[in-house]
Amino acid sequence: MYILGLNISPHDASAALLRDGALICLIEQERISRRKHAVFESPADAARACLAEAGITLDSVDTIAFGWNIADTPLSGSRRFTPDGVRRWLFPDRKVTSTMPALEWVPHHLAHAASCYYTCGEDDVAILVVDGAGETQATTLAHGSRGNIEILQEWPISQSLGFYYGLASQWAGLHLHFGPGKLMGLAGYGRPQAPIGLERRPDGYWITAADDSVSHHATGADRSKAIRLEIPAAFERSVTTAFARHYPFVPRHGEDALSYADFAATVQHELEEAAFGLALHARKRIASSTLALAGGVAMNCSMVGKLIQSRIYDRIYVTPVATDAGVSLGAALVAAARHRPFAPTHIDHPYWQSAITARSATAAVAPTGLHCRALPEPDLARCAAAAIADGRIVMWARGRAEIGQRALGARSVLADPRDRRTWERLNTIKGREMWRPLAPSVLAEHIREIFESPVDDPARFMLAAASIRPAMRRVIPAVTHVDGSARPQLVDRATNPLYWSLIEHFRQLTGIPTVVNTSFNLAVEPIVHTAEDAVATFVQSGADLLVLDNLMIAKSESELDTVIAAEDAR
Repeated sequence: MYILGLNISPHDASAALLRDGALICLIEQERISRRKHAVFESPADAARACLAEAGITLDSVDTIAFGWNIADTPLSGSRRFTPDGVRRWLFPDRKVTSTMPALEWVPHHLAHAASCYYTCGEDDVAILVVDGAGETQATTLAHGSRGNIEILQEWPISQSLGFYYGLASQWAGLHLHFGPGKLMGLAGYGRPQAPIGLERRPDGYWITAADDSVSHHATGADRSKAIRLEIPAAFERSVTTAFARHYPFVPRHGEDALSYADFAATVQHELEEAAFGLALHARKRIASSTLALAGGVAMNCSMVGKLIQSRIYDRIYVTPVATDAGVSLGAALVAAARHRPFAPTHIDHPYWQSAITARSATAAVAPTGLHCRALPEPDLARCAAAAIADGRIVMWARGRAEIGQRALGARSVLADPRDRRTWERLNTIKGREMWRPLAPSVLAEHIREIFESPVDDPARFMLAAASIRPAMRRVIPAVTHVDGSARPQLVDRATNPLYWSLIEHFRQLTGIPTVVNTSFNLAVEPIVHTAEDAVATFVQSGADLLVLDNLMIAKSESELDTVIAAEDAR
């Protein structure tokens, strides 16, 4: 039985394909269209890519599951979501007379919940979904047990923590949808001040300033519009009536972003307090010792790190596709769970998108004039590690791509963490704001040498921040944020053996069991997907080397000869 899951949100369109409940692939539309977050795009290309990965056509698909219940949205009457409308929109090449698979519409937060529950590898789990908005809700508490998901409590869109944080990002001049990650980084430069947006209720939930002014009888769309007006107005009231520590008092229009550091720190602190309240509330209602998180807010690694340190739960699991890109998987899992036996895939690695092969790598390099050498895998890891130790920046693209927003050793840019100038150079190459931090990939066996606070399970997908040991902060300054923290990826040998080997060779050369790892993309671009994407980005960048499948690639023959000769000399 094949089930195709689709996300048709206004952003992060994606497709996921299951065979008898097991995940075959998950493809994010942005990787194919090359438009970040695939805003207002259909997942048509991603769906076709999934079918191609499995070597099947749409005729083999039993069900198409969508991560939204359209009947509960203002789009309920749209012809686009009839079987014929879906065919024309997503599969325009399919003949009009062809039979479409069954269509299933899964509530958005149920799809989010399924994406983390069925993939966490445990049966009895407390589930929290926290994002901008589902059909009518912004936060959901659920219980996953015996293969079923029970929704226990929902909070309305007027109490949206996701909208609160996104609108704060916009207020600081960082963008509503693309700025939350930047706001989280900016928060490290500031200190929390007077509360400016959230208020604790007696039941422990923190509500936004919009809650009292937004009608609970309004439609989800109307509530969203009202919140987008009311929360920024609450920010303006707070920063002008509190005290001067919320300088510069007004929405950002060209000022230095660092002027908003205290504002960012305050918003981050309030979000973390809200997360504590939700986690404690969930612990009281559900006896499980494991908490699974999904929704865009779950991507806030500083918040996740604080939850881990609180030890409210023994284990916290965050799916690598906690954003709306993950509801394609969740919707497919909800549909698959109706059929027994059902054995969903435990996601213990992130490599579920399309692969770069030796053939595609050779074809991509051939017309460019770049210089390359095919190397055996052991030599490839050693040469790359030596080049990084010598101060070179290495772009690394091998195998199947990661799902989610984090580069995790399949589509990464790697560099030496010992030199603070690495941080400046990488941010320049990628066109990022200079104050934004970089992250480390760390050998699992050595994680405690680097970090003094726990990172636990979410570190497999670079989804939890932790405090670097004070003695190590001067040793690895390129990945040490201004507050002494970092967002590590824990690399184990079984999950990605060649990437582990590269870092191990770097450790043998330098004594440091970690490298800088940032995503393989330039500003406002998605992470590279194909061999052609990788080559094009490398040519445009100021990076020194590209590892593409089994090829070591340089922009000059002398550079390539130098790197290989240096390793041979060792």
